[in-house]
Amino acid sequence: MSDLQSGQVQSRSYRLNNLVTVQVSGDARYLTYFDNEYGRICRNSGHESAPSIVLRIVDRLSGADASELLYKGLFRFRYQVESLDDVTTVIWFERHWLDNFYTTAVGAFVQGQLLEPLIYLKLLEQDVLLMHAAGVARDGKAYIFPAHGGTGKTTLSLSLMQMGYDLLGDDLLMVEADSGLVHPYARPLHLFAYNLRSLTVPLGVRVAIAAKSLIRRLIHVTTGRKFLISTRVHADEIMSVRYADVSRLEKIIFLRQGGDHETFDCADPAHLQKAASLIIASSDLNESLSANIGLSQSAAEIEIAVVKRVLSNVSSMLAINGRAMKTDADRAVLASEHL
Repeated sequence: MSDLQSGQVQSRSYRLNNLVTVQVSGDARYLTYFDNEYGRICRNSGHESAPSIVLRIVDRLSGADASELLYKGLFRFRYQVESLDDVTTVIWFERHWLDNFYTTAVGAFVQGQLLEPLIYLKLLEQDVLLMHAAGVARDGKAYIFPAHGGTGKTTLSLSLMQMGYDLLGDDLLMVEADSGLVHPYARPLHLFAYNLRSLTVPLGVRVAIAAKSLIRRLIHVTTGRKFLISTRVHADEIMSVRYADVSRLEKIIFLRQGGDHETFDCADPAHLQKAASLIIASSDLNESLSANIGLSQSAAEIEIAVVKRVLSNVSSMLAINGRAMKTDADRAVLASEHL
């Protein structure tokens, strides 16, 4: 299957919220990346039957069955997925020349296009939704904000923290369908230039964000391709943070990219279907799963069923224009009226 150079390969396991285990094997640079991404989500014990995903980063894939993906028309990656239907699934990923200069970029590709889509699938099979959402909590109650990327999840969650809420996460959350328990997902924040309009950050972070914005513009001008190149920083590295523990789902507010407020009655089948469709359409992970690994019809049916069961834990879902909240005052109004 692969060629490994002995003495260079290390391995680390991450038990994410006791719900799924990720094992990464590769050189130290990749482990540094995944330590930063998953180190704060780990728990010491968990269910013996919890699924696991093994990511093996190797120098060369020797099998003829490897898949190739031309990402954004610029970078060609090779990988293979084994035992997709088993409790333990294996991803073999061939190292790319770019990781000699920018391991974070390759790590982010593996994570966002292969690993987390598989986590999404494996959790669905355990009746858990890895939701593309930000979330905060107070007094054991979780308030979550599913949305498309760039609609204001990070800005809203950080603003609510300043109003006394605890942070569950700004991008992904694990939600148990039957119990409505929301598990925190304390990954690094993914910051862009637009976040600086409402967020004070250290000069070094501000410079890094500006540099990434410049690189992104240069790539766009020279190739016509758009890349989302974020600066990864943990929230407690730029501000005082209280991280939430597992909390029970209280409200869901969908941040749409435009339009008027709309309320979906989760007891009404037609409303429930529309609300579920909004959440599914906003998930990047199911798109990557379908494109790069394969989303079977049965998995798609499980997905819609799990999302509806998550929604059934609340009486209604409010959809609002996330991009209309341009100031802290706007976000304070949201908190006072709807949380």
